[in-house]
Amino acid sequence: MSVLFITGTNTGVGKTFFSYLLARELKELGFNVGYWKPIETGVVDFPEDAKLLADLLNLPIEETITYTFKLPLAPYVAEKHEGEKINLNYLKQVYEDKISRYQVLIIEGAGGLAVPIKRNYTYGDFAKDLNLPVLIVGRATLGTINDCFLTAFYGRALKLNILGFVLNGFTGQDFSEKDNPEVVEEMTNLPVLFKVPKGDLNGVRLERKKVEQLLELLGF
Repeated sequence: MSVLFITGTNTGVGKTFFSYLLARELKELGFNVGYWKPIETGVVDFPEDAKLLADLLNLPIEETITYTFKLPLAPYVAEKHEGEKINLNYLKQVYEDKISRYQVLIIEGAGGLAVPIKRNYTYGDFAKDLNLPVLIVGRATLGTINDCFLTAFYGRALKLNILGFVLNGFTGQDFSEKDNPEVVEEMTNLPVLFKVPKGDLNGVRLERKKVEQLLELLGF
């Protein structure tokens, strides 16, 4: 089995969108795919991200989410307002249970690597403790070079296994889109594995060759 941790250069860059696209391709390739979002904030009626993937993979929603908070804040900050409930040891136990049941487990963080889960404990620390290979999702448009570089810099400071980048939301209308992938690769010495066009879940597909390339990086 293998695991992939999906993080972002910021919030709202398309981590769940990409996780869905990837999970769908892996499912169609015949893999037993799991998805887990350890913590989802901004939950009003139900955890939208976790439910989206649960429906795709025919899983109960309890399988795709562990903790939820109503406020759309970093988990550590949400706990300050709603009461402490995140148990890091329990999250690690949940992880150990899941890796025994799936060929590929997609884990999605919240925001980016420096987002705090607890005081002085970030998603980057979580990825390091579990030795998770990391894929960074960033915007395709202007500003992504700085965001990608800083995220990779922090990840490397933690000695994370960063596989590369996903640049999401190509429109062909932002002049910077043409050069952003090449410059991100030059500055980080990491590949842009996926360039995802802007669209909806039904209209966008990942290139099968790129998915197979990712599987090779994951040891398949």
